[in-house]
Amino acid sequence: MTSNDEFTFGRADLTRPEDFLAFKRLNAAYFDWMSGELSRVTGRGLPEITGMSCSDYVEHTLSVTLDLVPRSAQVYFIRSADRTVVAMGGLRTLPDGATEIVRIYTLPEFRGLGLGARMVGSLITEAKGWTSDTLRLDTGIFMHSAQKIYEAAGFRKRGPYAGAEPPEFLKPYWIYMEMPASSFKANP
Repeated sequence: MTSNDEFTFGRADLTRPEDFLAFKRLNAAYFDWMSGELSRVTGRGLPEITGMSCSDYVEHTLSVTLDLVPRSAQVYFIRSADRTVVAMGGLRTLPDGATEIVRIYTLPEFRGLGLGARMVGSLITEAKGWTSDTLRLDTGIFMHSAQKIYEAAGFRKRGPYAGAEPPEFLKPYWIYMEMPASSFKANP
């Protein structure tokens, strides 16, 4: 059994080819999984929702991310002892100045080790250094494990917010959550 201590959290450097390729690989796995879940729940996968193939959508989101990093977004990885990237997550600034946790994903073979909760906790710690007074996230109704992690970390449900990624079609299948600064900045 692998220990959670064998993994390290840190900022990704997307200018390094190995970090960019790991980010691309995890995004491809994330969106492939997401497309399957959306198809199962809504009857429409990512290609039907976005009008793009999954691979084209991955390229599109990578381009958007690269435009934002490091100005108003940051990507983080969890790496195994041999430096393999096994999980990702990010922070970005929303139009109203709030900070949003985005795109948390752990490779299937590394699930069950507490890495999702570790990523969320680490991102909350990172967000303390951002200027926002609110931390938000959104998640699909089918992401039951993620919802448990978010609620345990102190996030509470709220209505949709400006800048969240899900299109209008997905709003009935989506959950929006928030944590005020008094919760995540209270302990320096």
